[in-house]
Amino acid sequence: MAKMMLHRDVLKNFGKLPAKVQKKVVELTQKFEEDSTQASIHLEPINAAKDSKVRSARVGLEYRAIVIAPEKGDTFLLMHIDHHDEAYQWCLNKRFEAHLALGTLQVFDVEEAERSLQAAEPDEAEAVPVEPSETLPGYVLQKLTDDELFQAGVPEALIPAVRAVRNDDDFERLADYLPPEAAQVLYGVASGMSLDEAINEMLGALDEIEKPTGPGDFSHLAEITNMDLVLVQGEEHLREILSEDIEEWRVFLHPYQRKLVEWHTHGPMKIFGAAGTGKTVALMHRAAWLAQRCSGEEKVLITTFTTNLSVTIKGLMAKLAPSVIDRIEVTNLHQLARTICARAQWQGKIAEKEDLQSIWQKVMAMPAASELDFTPEFVRDEFEQIIDPMGITTEEEYLTVVRSGRKPLRRKQRKALWRVFVEVRRQLSGRNLLTFDGLIHQAREVVERGDFPGYRHVLVDEIQDFSLEALRLVASISPIVEGLDNPLCVVGDGHQRIYNPMPVPLGRAGIEVRGRSRRLKINYRTSEEIRDWAHAALEGVEVDDLDGEQAITQGDRSIFHGPRPQLVTCSNEDEVASAVVSWVKGLTESGQLKTHEICLTPVNSRVISALQSNGFATVELKARQADPGQEESGVRFGTKKRIKGLEFKAVAILDAGSRDSLLDRFENYVAATRARQQLLVINRPAAVQKESEVLA
Repeated sequence: MAKMMLHRDVLKNFGKLPAKVQKKVVELTQKFEEDSTQASIHLEPINAAKDSKVRSARVGLEYRAIVIAPEKGDTFLLMHIDHHDEAYQWCLNKRFEAHLALGTLQVFDVEEAERSLQAAEPDEAEAVPVEPSETLPGYVLQKLTDDELFQAGVPEALIPAVRAVRNDDDFERLADYLPPEAAQVLYGVASGMSLDEAINEMLGALDEIEKPTGPGDFSHLAEITNMDLVLVQGEEHLREILSEDIEEWRVFLHPYQRKLVEWHTHGPMKIFGAAGTGKTVALMHRAAWLAQRCSGEEKVLITTFTTNLSVTIKGLMAKLAPSVIDRIEVTNLHQLARTICARAQWQGKIAEKEDLQSIWQKVMAMPAASELDFTPEFVRDEFEQIIDPMGITTEEEYLTVVRSGRKPLRRKQRKALWRVFVEVRRQLSGRNLLTFDGLIHQAREVVERGDFPGYRHVLVDEIQDFSLEALRLVASISPIVEGLDNPLCVVGDGHQRIYNPMPVPLGRAGIEVRGRSRRLKINYRTSEEIRDWAHAALEGVEVDDLDGEQAITQGDRSIFHGPRPQLVTCSNEDEVASAVVSWVKGLTESGQLKTHEICLTPVNSRVISALQSNGFATVELKARQADPGQEESGVRFGTKKRIKGLEFKAVAILDAGSRDSLLDRFENYVAATRARQQLLVINRPAAVQKESEVLA
């Protein structure tokens, strides 16, 4: 029986086809499963096509489906659907081949690739001469042999085009015409990696499966991870993947992501990478994969730092894995700690801002505090940055703790400070209050006493914002100590540390990931231009890999290009509002975007009022509520912390350049990387920023 695999683009554009054509496409795939040779399919060769495997199938009077017939086996590929002439034009010069080294399907146009390397002709009206790119002697890609280029994923027909590359500019022009896996590997080589390193970093170790016997052998494609193909497994599966509300991430994974999803480990594992590289997607697919292997009462826990991300993940998991969702618990860190403490009959409450202010005023007025050579602000900061998040409960622990990045303290000074911290804890206890970090500490003690059952598998997102005590909690609630397989998977990115400013190596919490740590490098969310701007915002900042080493971004790459970020300088709030309204009008009136695909950050009441006065609805992104998406129109707005974990086609940062603290730079990175296609950056003097804060 024949198999039919559908290309990603067919699914993306299916909803745009007329209803009658959609019905015909469903019928076509069903007929293939029944008998691919039946005459009613009208499968005909396209003689003008350069690839002899190309076929055409009727899906209505005016529409044609482009199907690639195998030279070996019975796996057919449905690649494209369009009006008759457009469909034929799309496929005429393309080749569709299984790569003999990688096993992946590759679609490429040799003539287009060669043309990309030719110098562009100057515009006649401008009559500006084109400066040729500088030819670099011994350019790194020239050092690869033809066989090495083939092992990197370059089709044999495109090796001469790669041979013509003489510099980075040449490679940038050619990369868009190479199969994506080949472009990714070569980009790694161009960035300074060895070929083996680039293949491992970009694709992971190659699948140990039977490779194709020739470029027309597709019989293996259903058994490997393909970035752009999905096998149709019956009518119900077809209707599911063709439904309008199914997101691409639920169907397609990069080969490297798939390896991490199904990676069998005998200890904790870590997935890290810059924003947009698919870390959370990999985590969710791994949670589903693990849940399918649970038995009896075993449970999978997914926990995050922020409430909103846990709400988002919970909704997405219900779509991704409905059959095992009852085995998966999704919650944020503080709610998890509350649940654990409640199970142990804790009856207190979390200290509010006013409670803490009252306690600190009382403690700092006591003799022990008045004798200190430190400001009240420093003392409180020391408690909130060191004592509480690290779960320090004894003077000896405080005397020996490493306080990286903090003002050095002598032993005598620590002893004096400790007496104040003991009093703060006594005041909290007397009022039956806990801080959030205190709650986490108490929850860990409950788990370690055996008063709360652990989980079979634990997965943690946003790990960069977890304190030492929070890391100890997730370690204790996972089956690391029991020695069970796949106990804990932690996911994060040091570039996005906006809650816990002090990096805490995982090893300090007993989470040993050496040999089980993998970095994702391919950015799927943001354009290369936006990615560049975001990383430039952190230029000069050492970003850690979550376990005490510096994160290496060599070879990081976005899979698509877009407009450069728009940088605007405004001297007052009226100019800011005018710039944003003009920008939103330009995006929406041209039909580029819908309002729900646009987000502004941080909250600015004058900008919101200006948008509303110009007829634009607005929607505030609130705590513990998922973004309603296309179900509710309106330009989104929220704090930079609130939009973390979300993505939009366009984002405006309304206060860039008004401050220059490290936290501000990290927040700008997070905000910028929420944008997929368009980024507006408004730079303002500090005085204008102060006015904005008053208005907000």
